[in-house]
Amino acid sequence: MDPVSAKTEERPDIVLDLDRLKKNCNDNLTIIVELLNHLSQKSGPKWVGAIEEGIKSENSEEIREVCHGMKGASATIFAWRISNLALEFEYLARDKKIQGLSARMGELKNAFVEFEEWVKANPDLV
Repeated sequence: MDPVSAKTEERPDIVLDLDRLKKNCNDNLTIIVELLNHLSQKSGPKWVGAIEEGIKSENSEEIREVCHGMKGASATIFAWRISNLALEFEYLARDKKIQGLSARMGELKNAFVEFEEWVKANPDLV
């Protein structure tokens, strides 16, 4: 994978930049499918649950840490919408704006649903 981080202007509000992901994975569809499935089926639900728990317990530091990891992992595979939301959530958690986080959970969940639907609609990326 490309070790260079994307600049802000390279983070469009799209579900996935498949062309960049393919390029960084040398068009290895096995790896690409594995990465996409992991985010949609394992990491995503785990992160959403951890953020919801952090909101319930008002643990903004835990939320910030989860969002930081979510931001980086989703950016690594060019899942920009999730990564961009994770960045916004990280800032809200840093500023201890628990109610703001709670109010925007639906937006984050929708981004993961949208990503999961995209993955299901493109099982072999053909």
